[in-house]
Amino acid sequence: MEQKIKIYDLKDPRQYEDEKKFWENASIEFKLNALEEIRESYFKLKNINKNEISTGLRSIYRITEQK
Repeated sequence: MEQKIKIYDLKDPRQYEDEKKFWENASIEFKLNALEEIRESYFKLKNINKNEISTGLRSIYRITEQK
C-alpha cells in the first residue's frame, strides 16, 4: 500500500479532521502500541525505571462531605 504524506498549515482545520479520522479508523492494536510508545518515551524523559512502576491501572477515590 502506498503511503501519502499531507503537509498542512498549522492553522488549517482540515489537519485535525484528518487526524481524528485516522485515529477513529486505526485498529485497537495500533492504538495500544502507540500508547505504549508514548509511555516508554515519558519514562525515558523523566528517567523513570518502568520496572519500578506498579502494573495495572490505579483507582483514586475522593470522599467528600455531603451537606
